[in-house]
Amino acid sequence: MAKKTLDWLALQIIAVFEERGLNAAYIEDTQKTLTGRDRLSVLLWCNNLDSDNKAALANRLHVNETDLATTLRTLQKI
Repeated sequence: MAKKTLDWLALQIIAVFEERGLNAAYIEDTQKTLTGRDRLSVLLWCNNLDSDNKAALANRLHVNETDLATTLRTLQKI
């Protein structure tokens, strides 16, 4: 049985949460939620992020906030 891991993007989300000092229980719950998901599923999950966390994630990924928001909205529609 393959061990479930976190996708690279999920690791970036967790790192953002840790850097921003979010509650450890929330971080752990998010980590469990994202474990085993593929990149597309993790991207779709990013729609759950509030605007501050989306901005922090975009910054960490070195992408424009508007581009990230557009990507998330597009994925949600398809």
